[in-house]
Amino acid sequence: MALIVIDNVKKVYGEEGVVTAVLHGVSFSVEEGEFISIMGPSGSGKSTLLHILGLLDRPTSGTYFFAGENTAVLSDEALAIARNKKIGFVFQSFHLLARTSVLENVILPLYYSNVPKKDYISKAKIALEHVKLGHRLNHLPHQLSGGEKQRVAIARALVNDPKVLFADEPTGNLDSKTGKAVMDTLDNLHRQGKTIIVITHETSTASYANRIISISDGNIVSDQKSNSRHSHFSK
Repeated sequence: MALIVIDNVKKVYGEEGVVTAVLHGVSFSVEEGEFISIMGPSGSGKSTLLHILGLLDRPTSGTYFFAGENTAVLSDEALAIARNKKIGFVFQSFHLLARTSVLENVILPLYYSNVPKKDYISKAKIALEHVKLGHRLNHLPHQLSGGEKQRVAIARALVNDPKVLFADEPTGNLDSKTGKAVMDTLDNLHRQGKTIIVITHETSTASYANRIISISDGNIVSDQKSNSRHSHFSK
């Protein structure tokens, strides 16, 4: 069974009588273990699509099945629980707590989970080992490089062992060398079986994926397997 199935999803925003259609009937599915890039320029609808896929927003019409469940019938509370248990998010701007250690930043999502408190530290340490930052546990974010901050954010997204990891422009604030290190980290997680969906406008970032979905003006314009597996990384 596919992990994600969206069918004819539309999103319309209305303000003061002005209606703006952002997604115009988007359909695709994602199997467990896929590494997908969703590409498109600013204003293409890719961020709106991410918010729907990540259960942060609901479509105006169409259907979205996540992990076999019809998201339309889930309450806001049920969506929040599903987000915390089954979805990990990595954002362009890291969103780390400045006065909190690396370890505590990664532990944060566990406070809203069913994980026993006694297991918090061990789970956070395992997540940090996955991104090769086990030696930075007690550092504060300002003591880290940009790439290390993003890898901490990836560890935090992993700590609840989500079904899918969404990365929204994960290299957007990084130079090319650091961006490559972050994408190598995501690639390694994919090789370990994680389902990863990267939202990007950069060809070099998208090239890590097995499949690239291109979106323009709220429509999917192509959906194809990728052959270029990170042959280059330049900005």
